[in-house]
Amino acid sequence: MTMSQSQAVWELCRQGFPLSADEAAARWEKGETYEPDRQLRVTREIKHLIDRCNWEVDVHSRAA
Repeated sequence: MTMSQSQAVWELCRQGFPLSADEAAARWEKGETYEPDRQLRVTREIKHLIDRCNWEVDVHSRAA
């Protein structure tokens, strides 16, 4: 897991979304992107961090 992914998981847990954090971590470990549920109220900063993590997954999967 990248530093960004670890930070995103930590932030999701810190904001009170441990199940979403687990889902994100599992998807990123499989090389898949993660999109939080629309009803999940995450801050703009966390959304931006998730977008960065998804970008990292996309770049890594294209390079492989």
